[in-house]
Amino acid sequence: DVELDFGGQANVVELYISYLRKKIDAGRTPMIHTRRGAGYLIKPGE
Repeated sequence: DVELDFGGQANVVELYISYLRKKIDAGRTPMIHTRRGAGYLIKPGE
């Protein structure tokens, strides 16, 4: 039996995506896009 107990916060992924957006999207066309219900999509900037 596998125990899948996570002791961290539920928004850990959102937090790190926020850090990434601040670093790579600063002053440019956003590369990281949120797909509701699916996850994240990275597209090259234009």
